[in-house]
Formats: sequence, structure tokens, C-alpha cells
Amino acid sequence: MNLTTRAQSKSRSPKDDSKASTPKSQKDSSRPSSANRKKSSEIAETKAKRTRTGCLTCRERHLKCDEALGRCLNCRKSDRICRRGVRLNFIDIQTVAPPHIIARPQGTKLTFRDDSRFIASEYVGGFERYPPPQPDSPIQERRQIQHEALNLIGSDQLASLFQSVAHSFDPVGLEISHSVANDFLGGTDTWHDGHLVPGDELLPQGTSNFAHKLALKQYSPASLTDPDQIFLLQAFVDEVGLWMDSMDVTRHFTQILPLHSIDEPLLLKAFLACGARHISLADPNYGREKAHQYYDAATQDLLHIIQDPNRDSVLCATAALVLSVYESMSPQPNMKHVAGSRALIRECGWSAKTPHLGGACFWLSVSMELLQCLEHGWALSWNPDTWGIDMHMDQVQPLWKGDEHWLHRIIYICAKVANFRVAMQNLYSSVDSPSKSVQLNEAVQEWNHYNAWCEQWARSIPRSMRPIGHVQPWQTESPSRFPKICLIKRSAIISQFFYHATRIALAKAHPMATAHPEMKKIQQSHAYDVCGLAANLKDRSISNIALHCLSVAAESLEIQEAREEVLHIFDNLTKETPWHAGPIKERLKRLWNWTHHVQTVDPTQMHSEFFELDPALSIGGESGFDASVTNPLLNSGDFSMENNPYQGYYVPPHHHQILEHYSYDSYLV
Repeated sequence: MNLTTRAQSKSRSPKDDSKASTPKSQKDSSRPSSANRKKSSEIAETKAKRTRTGCLTCRERHLKCDEALGRCLNCRKSDRICRRGVRLNFIDIQTVAPPHIIARPQGTKLTFRDDSRFIASEYVGGFERYPPPQPDSPIQERRQIQHEALNLIGSDQLASLFQSVAHSFDPVGLEISHSVANDFLGGTDTWHDGHLVPGDELLPQGTSNFAHKLALKQYSPASLTDPDQIFLLQAFVDEVGLWMDSMDVTRHFTQILPLHSIDEPLLLKAFLACGARHISLADPNYGREKAHQYYDAATQDLLHIIQDPNRDSVLCATAALVLSVYESMSPQPNMKHVAGSRALIRECGWSAKTPHLGGACFWLSVSMELLQCLEHGWALSWNPDTWGIDMHMDQVQPLWKGDEHWLHRIIYICAKVANFRVAMQNLYSSVDSPSKSVQLNEAVQEWNHYNAWCEQWARSIPRSMRPIGHVQPWQTESPSRFPKICLIKRSAIISQFFYHATRIALAKAHPMATAHPEMKKIQQSHAYDVCGLAANLKDRSISNIALHCLSVAAESLEIQEAREEVLHIFDNLTKETPWHAGPIKERLKRLWNWTHHVQTVDPTQMHSEFFELDPALSIGGESGFDASVTNPLLNSGDFSMENNPYQGYYVPPHHHQILEHYSYDSYLV
């Protein structure tokens, strides 16, 4: 009975039906071969089929994947990321240079991209098989993208998060607006650019080995063995780098760059020069020979490197900025690193939107220039409208935009007011004409616009940037005439200094100041707040900012006792710091008519430590500004200018050829 049933079931199969239709003679003659085929077909039917389009997750777990798109069944059950793609094995890699490289004609826009290193780095041991990248690596073109989301968490974590979300949720059922998604992900091109190499955001038109090491945190295992170098480097980290990081939440100059300087002799010498200079100012017995020695050595190395078109522009810009800080502590008649660092920063394309080290260098350079412009009545060389600041203060801010974002906004407003004040001085000094009244009306509208910005900023800042205490002098037994303002966070203190200095400068620049006597009261009120902040300052890292803002505020003081107290505040701020208050105090005494003669100021004693000035220039007048003196960076802050820095040494880098069509005139006012 079983044999009959099995025979009947076999007779129903298509194969048996086809076999039954063959003639008997052929069936008998081919009986041995048909039996073999019958046996092999039964084995093939019982063997499981191997999947070819399954996910990599199931393949690594040695499981059969059901090949479901989006997320397979096994990954759903085990709550895993369903990864798909092609698994590559980097076993045989040839890194031999090609026999012949075709030279590209000058001015060509054609570039070649080699992403083998990036692909290999995604696998264990893949990146180590490649030799260290050479400076003449191929130029990589990519779009200007936003990197604000990467400031909070790493790119690897964001990529993993994005991948898990993409495979875990149904795009149709996920209710989120397109604008919100773009705001969170930092732009539509961030996740579609598969050629993004870590560190290339610091040099969008080229590659930087130094930036790549910063992004991957590739520190050298070596250590310094010279006790003198260790002492000087520690002095830089504890004193000089501390104020350089005053507006950088990542703390590049105190926590990141010193670790990489062991591998970079240029950067190490610049750090040691600043450390030695600070010690020589704090202890005159130490001498200045060691500081000059390291400064000259770092300068020679930088001048030698910038002659190489295959140089690392990120490293050169960072080292030049550190050397400009040395010059700010040690005034010299011929200083070029301030203009040189500004030109190198522009060469790298850094702006307010640049993340990480590029953004830190940009804000340090811009803020140093802004403080000088506020004090001396100069116009900024870098047009603030090209910085890329988001001034939509009425919108809800993303979570990763913290207090530093509001600090950048008030610096931007302060820069706009500084330029507006210079424009008003030029308007007043111009010859009367029928169009002058029209220009004054336009200036009044512009003044109202900046004033509205200041008021909106003061209303919109988060609670962490507001004072936790504001005590008037008559409420205490203190002999001080200034209020006591208590702030916790460093970014909040810096923001308040810039805010009050902006309001003072804006009140002085009112087009109709004679018709608005309340402008004097506004100056007095904010000047007293600046003095109160400086009098109670405990953080030495922002003493330089406090000195410049206090200099602006002291000009508005009218009471003799308040002026004398300000001079004591200057002395307290300069204790155990590399900054000088003597030239500021002398200038204020002349403005207050404490001296009845105008002296010619030696540029080595002038508080303009950053720039080379003519020794014949004198500072006098009730306004405290000399109209004949302009910002030196207006004519020397870019390599395209006639009086460009590093003349005789500078050679444009290879990646700079792509930017030849871009005009740097937009940086200038």
C-alpha cells in the first residue's frame, strides 16, 4: 500500500510526467543514466539554497537571511542593525607609485580623487596597510557644508546613529518636516557625500595631514625629555593657552594641540616661545634670550615651509597665529605674523562656520582685531557680513547651539557697530553737501537697526548667560563706586563685556548725538557695568578682553573718584599676566586732561601690540582717535594685496589654484 502511494505521488510530479511520455524502447535503453539523474535530482531538491543578496549582519552570524528589504526578519527579532553592502577583504594591496604622472596644466579645474584610504579605514587593519599620506596627495573638491552637528558628537557616532535610524523606521511613517531634518543633520549634503575624509573640513579645497591626525586623535607615543622645554610648554598651557581658549569650548590650545606639538617642531617652537615670553614678563630675572631664540627658530621654520607649494596649510596657519600671540606679548618694530596669520586663515577658507580648529583660530584672530579696533577707532579688515553668522534670534535654537553661539552673535554685532562708528566719523569730517542730509537719515535707520539687535540679544540670551547677582554700590559697605555683577560661566562674562562695550560705542556713534542727551546717560550706565565686571573678575584667562573693554568704558567716566578707581583696576588686571596697562593709562590721562601736552608715542610702548605703526604718529584730541591712523590689516591682511606678508618667501599652495577665481575683496569693508 505504501509503495502504491509513493508511486502515485511521484507520478504527479512534472518530471515523472515528462518521463512517462518517452517511448519504452528509449526508456529501457537509458535506464542506468536515468536512475543516476533521478538520484541527483532528489539530492538537489533537499539541499538548501544559498542566499546571494542577504544582509551582512546575518552573514557574520552565519544565519540564513530572508533577504527582506529595509530590515530582515533575523535583525528584527534580535534588534540589530541590518547592514547591507559588499564585504571586501584588503589582503593584497599594492601601493607602488604609477610609472608616469601626467602634469595638469595651470588653471585647470580638473581634479582626481582617491578614496582608497577612506574605504580601507572602514575595516579593521585596512588603514594601517597604507603608508603615511604625502603632502602632494590629490586635491579633493567638495561642497561647503555645515558642521555644527559634528561639534557635539563625533562623525562616527552620527553616522552610526543615522544608519540605525534609517534601517529601524519606515520613512513614510516617520513624521518629521524636511526643514527640521536638514537643520538637525547639518544640511542635505552631509550624509550624501561619501567622500568625506576626517579632517578635510578644515581645508575644503585640499588635504591636510595635520588636520587628519587631529580628527582621528593620532597622538605620538613620544614624550619630551628636555626639562627646560617641559617647563616652557607647561607655562604656555597654564597661562598663554588659557586665554587663547577663552572662546573655544573644545580647548584646542590647552588640551589638544600641545599633545600634537611633539610631532610638529614648528608648532612646538611657537609654543615654547610664548611660554618663555610669559615667564620673562612675570620674572625679569629669567631673561628674554630664550624667548627670542625660540621665536626666531619658529619664524625661520615657517618662512621655509611656506615656500613649499605642497605644504600643510592648516599647520602653517595655526603656528602663525601662535607667533602673532607672542608678538602681542612682546611689541617689536617689525611684526608680520599678525598679518601673516590672517592671510593664512583666509587661504584656508576658515570662517565662522568652520568647525573645530579652524573656527577656533578664526574667532581668536577676529576678536583680537576687534578689541584693537574698539580702542583705537579702526574699521575691521574682515567684513562681518562675510563671516556667516545666523542672526535669526527669534527662532528656536537647536540643542547643540549653546552659549558660544550667542557669544559669536554679540561679537558680530560689536564688529558691525565698530565699522558704523568709523563710517560716522568719516561722514562728520566730510564736506557739507546736499546728499549729506540723506546720508544722515540713512545712518539713523542703521543705528536703530543695531540698537534693536542689542536689545533683542539681551532679551533672548539663555539664563546661563545672565548675571546671578547685580548689587549696586549703595547697597553694600564697599567703597567702590561700581556695581558688583556676578556671572558663573566664562562665555557669559565675555559676552557681557562685549555687550556693554557695544552699547557704549553705539551711543557714541549716534548720528544725532547732540539732539539726544540721553546718549550720555547710556554711556555712563554701561561704562559702570563694565567697570563692575572688571573689578570683580577672578578669571585671568580673559584679562586681555577685560583690559580693552575697560579702556573703552573709562573714556565715558566723568567723576574723579571713579577715574582713580579704574586706574587701580588696571593694575589688578595686569598682575601675573603678560599684558601691559601703562600705555592705556597714559592715553586715558590725556583724554581726561590730566596732562596738558601731547607726547609722541613710541610704537614699542603703544598698546597696539599687534601692528607696526609709524613712530611719528601721535595720539591726541578729545575723541582719542587719530583719523590719519587706519587698521594696518586693511592693506596687509591678504596675500593678494600689494603689501602682503611674508614677501620674498610666500609661494601659493597647490590647493590655492582652485580659489584663484574667488576675490578676497568681500573680506574687506
